[in-house]
Amino acid sequence: MGKDGKEAERVTTTLSRAQKQQLDRLAEREGVKVAWLVRRAVERFLDEANGGPQLPFEFRGDHAQR
Repeated sequence: MGKDGKEAERVTTTLSRAQKQQLDRLAEREGVKVAWLVRRAVERFLDEANGGPQLPFEFRGDHAQR
């Protein structure tokens, strides 16, 4: 997905308070945004569901937005 969002679509979902709190804590701890965590989780889920590579879930690096 490009930074300008041209290849992006917005999705809205509802999480439990506990899930959101856990995401907030994880994002803070890792120095990334909750949206980044969610995008990475969806990418990983889709890769696994489609039998693709199961890449490591990296928090730090060029893809993390601070």
